[in-house]
Amino acid sequence: MLPTTRNQTTDPRRHVAGERSRAFAAVILGFCVLSVIDTFRTLEPYSGRRSLLSSAYLATTSTLLPWAHHYLVDVTDKPNPDAETALFWHIPKSGGTTAKRLYQCMGKTLAHRVGADPRYGHDQENEIVVFEPHEGKDWKVVNVDTTIKPGILRAKELGLVQSHTTDLIFTMEPAFAGEQLYDEVNKGRFLSLFRHPVDRATSMFFYLQTATWERTYRPEWANMTVLEWANLKNFESDYMVRKLVGKKFGDPADEMDLIIAKELVRQRFIVGLMDEMVESIRRFNIVLGVDESSERSQQCMEDFGLLTPKEVTPASPVVTDGSEETSKTHAADKNNSNKHPKVSCVIVYVLLLLLTYERLTQLFAVVLFSFLQFVEGDPEFDAIAARNPLDMILYKYILQLFEDQKLIIDSYFEEAEEEEQEDEAIIEEVANELALLPPGTDVGTSLLPAEIQANLANINDPIQDKEHETPFFWHVPKSGGTTLQRMYFCMGFTLANEVGGNPKFDSDRSKIDVISPWSDNPGQVINVDVTSQEGIIEAKNRGFLTQTPHPHLDLISSQEFKFATTTLFSPEHKGRMFALFRHPIDRAVSKFYYLQKATWESTYNERWKTMTLETWAQRDRGENNWMVRMLVGKSNRDLLTTEDLELAKEIVRTKFVVGLMDSFDESVHRFNVFLGVDESDARNQQCIGQFTSTEGDSHASANRKVIATKNQWNSYSHPDVEFGSPAWVSLSKIHFFDILLYRYVREIFDEQRTLFNA
Repeated sequence: MLPTTRNQTTDPRRHVAGERSRAFAAVILGFCVLSVIDTFRTLEPYSGRRSLLSSAYLATTSTLLPWAHHYLVDVTDKPNPDAETALFWHIPKSGGTTAKRLYQCMGKTLAHRVGADPRYGHDQENEIVVFEPHEGKDWKVVNVDTTIKPGILRAKELGLVQSHTTDLIFTMEPAFAGEQLYDEVNKGRFLSLFRHPVDRATSMFFYLQTATWERTYRPEWANMTVLEWANLKNFESDYMVRKLVGKKFGDPADEMDLIIAKELVRQRFIVGLMDEMVESIRRFNIVLGVDESSERSQQCMEDFGLLTPKEVTPASPVVTDGSEETSKTHAADKNNSNKHPKVSCVIVYVLLLLLTYERLTQLFAVVLFSFLQFVEGDPEFDAIAARNPLDMILYKYILQLFEDQKLIIDSYFEEAEEEEQEDEAIIEEVANELALLPPGTDVGTSLLPAEIQANLANINDPIQDKEHETPFFWHVPKSGGTTLQRMYFCMGFTLANEVGGNPKFDSDRSKIDVISPWSDNPGQVINVDVTSQEGIIEAKNRGFLTQTPHPHLDLISSQEFKFATTTLFSPEHKGRMFALFRHPIDRAVSKFYYLQKATWESTYNERWKTMTLETWAQRDRGENNWMVRMLVGKSNRDLLTTEDLELAKEIVRTKFVVGLMDSFDESVHRFNVFLGVDESDARNQQCIGQFTSTEGDSHASANRKVIATKNQWNSYSHPDVEFGSPAWVSLSKIHFFDILLYRYVREIFDEQRTLFNA
């Protein structure tokens, strides 16, 4: 039944739409006359098809989200419907409704929107209820709506997955549902049908022009061309990538999100293609334990066009690597697929006749799109693709996964050879070791090492006097730390860093004492070097922080977080942490340009002097994921794991006042509050103004000239790495753990704002 429409005799848009639709149909009719011979569109075969162990499923660095790593089964794991609960990610206009109706027909118990409909009287129950929404239809639902976030939270509260009552959960929120519904005992298996982003978006455009029953109904689109619509400011972009990483549509998405999304799909999704519906459903049925030979399954498959009739003529041949052609058939109700006849002249003629009935004007556009597609090079295609660059790359990757997964799924019920079993075990072991957490994930019940927990004050603990705790600035190189220390020297602070260990300053090394290194600077230092492990040990042995009486000390500055924490501090005298953070890629690039010139540094490398950034960034230069490694105490030779990143995030969350180099002024204000600096003091105001004018770094983006001499801030003006460039992508992989940590730090920075505003 067609949806009810408004009174069209009073709608001025009706006449315009009718005229435009007639004109559009006339153009198509003329086009048909010119293209009768060209009946079918051929799908270009995927080039470079590779086997399982030589393509997407090689053991590579994993970037899995934490809930996916812990709560979902791997694609290579043999299905066990009794021990896992499947979830279908319903991507709009990608065949998800067909899949839902198919499994309803087969009598599966589903979780989706219908179950929470108040008409059925179970939406307020305080337990999971399985019921038939339509008597005599012999299909069941549970009383929760898992398509939206509030419904997912209710399903979690009622223990949907733990109840083992549901065969298949449908949702449009894969990241949120995956994180909320499952646990390490009750795991999930994810499935989805994917569609070309341009086709999906265009289908959505035509659909929402007439779908009055949808919350997102857009009647104003009816008088737009596709090109006009594609250039709207609020046009939906990169839908798939955003949903997979759990980002809102107002949040920026970048290549890092794409990397996370690709890995999630690679390791945790059984992928189907709307353009390969028959094969996709066959794979889903294997995973879901559907007996396709049963009479009911056979009837449902036939009703939905998912059985191949004996006399079927292939829609289009797909040429493989050789010269043979493989015939492929598709579900009869599949719309807007990549392989279909172009709109026939007979169909257009019929539609032209229908257009004499004004009420079907808008329906025409929707029906016509079922037969038409934009192709690369068309302005409409290019405009939509330009708005979805990440989804375009992801979809191309999914096409490869679809090819590779056939081997995996077909092997589920075959006895594997011993060598293959060993390979799978190695792949699984490596993937598990390298899985990563996403930005912003709650740490949950992660426990800190005893010494870190005992030796460092918590962020919310009341500040104690100098006898019981000392501020500890963790100096992350090339992140504004040197500038910050110079500012506090300007204010007359006494620091313990590397300066006090310099032998050129005459000092009695038999005791802990204060040195005034500069005649024109009121800053002072303690006569120790706490920036190296050897110096920290020496300082401890000489009574640093334990000597009585101890000279006045305002703060410690060191890169050696864990070693200093466990060596210098104790439950009786704790450290109170603060740090400035910078995006790891920017930090790495800054260090590269700095060490091209810094001949006075022990880490200066002569070969880097003439090296380009692109060449330097091609591989790890011995400092990958520096922040995470320093926080957890792992060397470059040690493998980083999920637990390491989880621990690093927990340390920052519970122990650090965080600052950001690109929010230097605000960070300095927080540190001043934290350290008890009187910002109304004239001298302090002068120092703050002097050292915050460049936001902690002299190489602002406005100044892109590479200079060859050292300046007073210990930094260089240098070119920025271009976002998305090969160097940027390479560095993002090398420093992936640190990038995820940095994202989390930015969230903590926002959360801590309330503490300092108060």
